Amino acid sequence: MGTSLEVMCELLVGNLESGDRLEALIFSAIYLKWINTGQIPCFEDGGHPRPNRHAEISRLIFRELERIYCMKDTSLQEVLSIRKIHPCLPSFKAEFTASVPLTRIRDVAHWGDIPHDLKLQIKHTIQNKLHRNAGPEDLVATEAMLARITRNPEEYSEAFVEQFKIIHHELKDFSMLGNLTEQLESIKESFDDRSLSALTLFLECKEMIIIESLIEVQRLDNLEESKDALDKSIDLLLKTAQSLNTLREVIVKGLESSLRNDVPDATIAMRQKWRLCEIGLEDYSFLLLSRFLNALEVVGGAQQLKENAESKNVSSWNGPLGSLFVGIRQLGLSGWKPEECTAIGNELLAWKEKGLSEKEGSEDGKAVWALRLKATLDRSRRLTEEYSEALPQMFPQKVEMLGKALGIPENSVRTYNEAEIRAGVIFQVSKLCTLLLKAVRSTLGSQGWDVLVPGAAHGTLIQAIDRWAVVKQILCYLKGAPGDEVTAAGNNIKGVVLLQELPHLSHLGVRAGQEKVIFVICEDDDKIADIQKLNGKCVRHNTTSNFPVKDL
Repeated sequence: MGTSLEVMCELLVGNLESGDRLEALIFSAIYLKWINTGQIPCFEDGGHPRPNRHAEISRLIFRELERIYCMKDTSLQEVLSIRKIHPCLPSFKAEFTASVPLTRIRDVAHWGDIPHDLKLQIKHTIQNKLHRNAGPEDLVATEAMLARITRNPEEYSEAFVEQFKIIHHELKDFSMLGNLTEQLESIKESFDDRSLSALTLFLECKEMIIIESLIEVQRLDNLEESKDALDKSIDLLLKTAQSLNTLREVIVKGLESSLRNDVPDATIAMRQKWRLCEIGLEDYSFLLLSRFLNALEVVGGAQQLKENAESKNVSSWNGPLGSLFVGIRQLGLSGWKPEECTAIGNELLAWKEKGLSEKEGSEDGKAVWALRLKATLDRSRRLTEEYSEALPQMFPQKVEMLGKALGIPENSVRTYNEAEIRAGVIFQVSKLCTLLLKAVRSTLGSQGWDVLVPGAAHGTLIQAIDRWAVVKQILCYLKGAPGDEVTAAGNNIKGVVLLQELPHLSHLGVRAGQEKVIFVICEDDDKIADIQKLNGKCVRHNTTSNFPVKDL
């Protein structure tokens, strides 16, 4: 990995002041991700750079990235790219920049009471590789060896096993792959009282989440008996997400100022820990929002929200709106349109506090409440769509170019963009918007249409089941959303009507947007029946009309 980091250092440090800065950051983010995920293996090249060389280069790259992250003219795309590079850099704590780091493995490879063949295996598969060209695969090899020596508890001495566990922990630390709790504990000493309070609350909530997960399956199997327990679980998830928001705000505030030129190496190393904790909290919020959405669906989802709104009991909306606030805030803390995120968050809090009135002037209070909320949800959805439109402008062409040059599997190249979207908080925010908008539309009694990709076209309407019909200028409707059908049909497909719910940033939705295929979702049974009557006829597809598919 040392040579790879040297290439990245030359690319980044040499280009951060030029007009090619964004391109350098994007290529580096793609390349380092493939290194870290094993798509590009690290091999010995005949040199002998010890891990301290990796740490020194990592520190130089980190410093440059932080400098540009804090500049006023840094673009959203640059911020996004930098955030993808940070988790791929090895640690540069003092113990890893020492002249001879990670020496414990040498002592273990010569341990007196282990078999000779095991000594040789440790020496050749871990020690030599680690000291010549350390890379992510060394941690994998160490984990495999640890599993082997702990399989039979009495086979090897307790002292030897303990030393090998320490080696495994050191490599995780070097690769910055400790779990979130470990990472947060490592920066605890640098917190003030307010920050410690936020950290303590979050870790307590996180521990309770772990306990809750142990009995979650039993609860889902006994839904009727566990309704109260599920409600409590939803409350806990929201409380944890809110405590995460507070803690991340504290850390982001601490990272606002740029690094001075004379800052000590120890301070830079601590800043790296803070940055990775901040990014780790964003990743954990993805898991919390995912679990929240799953629990919400179990207790009735959009239909339950709609029924509660009909009876003018909107307290059950507080949880979903609160989780959407958390998701939007997370996007802002990550540098994605922070002013817009703040405005949306303020609207969500305002509507939540205002609640539902019997009347607003001469208007029905429920309708005004729903329309007001819909406007904010539409604004939230536009935020997610702008994000999904930005990524295709950044990555696909460069991913394809670099992937082809490095022999990356075609599927990894082809799905890179969707994977980046679906693995981020933006995906959960999109799903929350979909659920809440569905509930609001039902409350308003509006048309059962949801437009993913707007536009107008005409052609023959067909039902696509297993394969696309090769017909020019066709429109189609689907009962399900299997996956790659939009692109599989090439230029023949001009529009799609999907007869089921689908998040805007789903795999199929993203691909449709990239291919500029008109895409509409319909869940209204009566309208579905009307569409099916048009099968085989020439129709016009216009997303701005009251009924998007009409007979010509």
